[in-house]
Amino acid sequence: MKKRFLGRAALFIISFFCLLVFPFTTQTKEEKQNWEILNPEGVIKIEAMKINSHPSTLEGKTIMLRWNGKHNGDKFLERVGELLKEKVKDVKMIKSWEVAPETVDPIAGSQERSQEFAKAIAKFKPDLVIGAQSD
Repeated sequence: MKKRFLGRAALFIISFFCLLVFPFTTQTKEEKQNWEILNPEGVIKIEAMKINSHPSTLEGKTIMLRWNGKHNGDKFLERVGELLKEKVKDVKMIKSWEVAPETVDPIAGSQERSQEFAKAIAKFKPDLVIGAQSD
């Protein structure tokens, strides 16, 4: 009991001493704040482009399966390709990850890099591109 009392007394004395030596800093002079508002979206350069018309049929068409490298996306696209071959006559499948492995990148990171991928895929002259993100 005596030890508890001495411990509490010592704690009280130390606390009181700290209050005398270190003045309160919470009461400061109010100052005007300057705020800078930023747009987190960044600046995007949008270029006009012609959109291709949709094909009326997939028969005889070339389809590029475009995978970005994320887990199981290739397996999903392979199954899509199998189903299309079963249902559509004379359809040709091209797997981008086999013919253009440089296009397999889960995070392109920039508009320029995405345009490089589009140019690499366009060299194969597909009629249609099917992509999978698989996240």
